[in-house]
Amino acid sequence: MKKKTKLFISSMAFSLAMLSGQGSTFAESSTSRQGVKVTAPQEERLKLVGTVISSPTNRPEVPGLPGGLHSSSLVNLEDYPEGTYALKWVAPEGITFDVYRGLVPFVNFPLLANITNGVTTDIVFGPFHIVNPEGATEDFEVKIYAVY
Repeated sequence: MKKKTKLFISSMAFSLAMLSGQGSTFAESSTSRQGVKVTAPQEERLKLVGTVISSPTNRPEVPGLPGGLHSSSLVNLEDYPEGTYALKWVAPEGITFDVYRGLVPFVNFPLLANITNGVTTDIVFGPFHIVNPEGATEDFEVKIYAVY
């Protein structure tokens, strides 16, 4: 059979399979013949890598001195599982906060903004603070999970 005829027959079979609702069966058999391995997406896995208690307001890093504000102590995340590609933040509903790096005394650098419960972000390394909490009336807990 000529190449053009094979292509025409394959495209007709695909069209008929799609019309009859059998598209997935056709795709599976087609890919298995070509040696392509089709894998289902894996379920998101989480591992707790950090917990921090934050106050409802910012306070100076060193009382009486201007500079770096924060509402939590410094947090260092460790023990990321192999394959970690993101962080998931768990906080009480209705609370929003920023994440600042605290490398230099009295100076903090913004890393992440407007974090809320359940948000997934890029991985953050190094010591950081919770800053600028909104919606909190008392101390609150933030749990950070590695997503892998």
